[in-house]
Amino acid sequence: MSRPAGNDSREEMIMSEAIIDVDPMDPAMKNSRVIESVDQAGTVKFEDGRSRCYWNDAAFSEGTRVCDGGVAYECQVGHWLRLKGGCS
Repeated sequence: MSRPAGNDSREEMIMSEAIIDVDPMDPAMKNSRVIESVDQAGTVKFEDGRSRCYWNDAAFSEGTRVCDGGVAYECQVGHWLRLKGGCS
């Protein structure tokens, strides 16, 4: 499970080469948008110039992969891209 970002003025980002197991997204927490395909990602704009993604208030760096219930997601331009093939 991921750890949340710090509450002070600097934000801690989680970076990992391995897939990180996470709890299901809680709508009461900060979460980045999930996109289903690269075609959909083509219409994504850089909202604030940063490439971090959020999952339940935790900040993740570009390229980080997470697993939620057997479904894998990768942080891309501030959004979660759903990956085909699961979390293997």
